[in-house]
Amino acid sequence: MRLFVGLRPSPEFRDALAETQRRLRGAGVIGRYLDPENLHLTLAFIGMWPEAVTEVLPAVEEPFRITLSGLGIFPAARVLWAGVEPSAELRALAGRVRRALAEASVPFDPQDFSPHITLARKPAVPEGVLLPRIAVPRVTMTVREVCLYLSHREESGMAYTVIGETPQAKGLI
Repeated sequence: MRLFVGLRPSPEFRDALAETQRRLRGAGVIGRYLDPENLHLTLAFIGMWPEAVTEVLPAVEEPFRITLSGLGIFPAARVLWAGVEPSAELRALAGRVRRALAEASVPFDPQDFSPHITLARKPAVPEGVLLPRIAVPRVTMTVREVCLYLSHREESGMAYTVIGETPQAKGLI
């Protein structure tokens, strides 16, 4: 199984990301856009692993909020992404997920955590189009759970399915 640990966007977050994809297309940015149902924020990429590891994942102790913020491109990975504002809580959660995987001897990609949501692969931005000028809706969501995703190939490209999740954190936020 090809696995990763991530956050599932709320419906409002997903709608804002889909709107951002529409704005990018409208500006002439081409690429292989992810289906809005496949959008997610990766906390740790595991890769090939023979079994689900949901039981080792830490729960969200206290709900917290994350907010969409800006666009960017990882040139080496050829990925166009929507950013998430820096958050101590999000960084701490990613650290707890990675420690839990390491303690369970589950290997994962050790790259530094860079909170983003991939919108398109192999983007081509027309000359004169400045990504910072394309508005990303300022939407916030409450993080209450961590999900284990299965990554699989379909005719239309990669698809991501939640195969496990931690219990939802309760709170007033």
